[in-house]
Amino acid sequence: MPAMKDVRFDEAALWKRFKAGDKAAFTFIYREYTVYLFQYGFRFCTDQEKLKDMIHDLFIEIWNSRDQVSEDVAIRFYLCRSLKYKLIRANYQYRSITGKQDQYLHDHIQPEATVEEQIIDTEIKDSRSQLLNNAIKKLSRRQQEIIMLRFYMGFTNAQIAEMMHMKYQSVSNLLYNALGRIKETLETTPFARRLLETFYSFL
Repeated sequence: MPAMKDVRFDEAALWKRFKAGDKAAFTFIYREYTVYLFQYGFRFCTDQEKLKDMIHDLFIEIWNSRDQVSEDVAIRFYLCRSLKYKLIRANYQYRSITGKQDQYLHDHIQPEATVEEQIIDTEIKDSRSQLLNNAIKKLSRRQQEIIMLRFYMGFTNAQIAEMMHMKYQSVSNLLYNALGRIKETLETTPFARRLLETFYSFL
């Protein structure tokens, strides 16, 4: 059996091994993607222990039903979508995040580099991150969700349309409107133009 490091950058091979019952592949998926599930799920459920339990239960369910899961899967999207459905069934809804919750994510949730991190120098990252976070908090709940899914989770517009039960064009419109509001909020700050140019380059 090849080492797990051989499939780190081959998602299709990793998923195939998982579906074949490879427990090492399953463990790798759990460790690699839990941080994204917690980051996204925290927008629905701020009870850390309940959220951890739901994520744990989700992985058990996926493992037990792996034979029925499609072989052509974008793992992060599949897991986040599955968690969202699980949270909604438990009567949780996506919510605008508070300052306290935002600080918890900043202190404890450290996924891979985001769009924001690609353009902000380390020594001034915190102050500029706060400006961006404040601008995002002024958006509607759905605008906040679409910004998170597109730029922080890295999902395509098509994937977002499926997750949010929207038409593709509606996703594009909502995204552009959200970016327009961010622009209005940040246009007086020195780094706003560079930030927004980077956002638009990912559309």
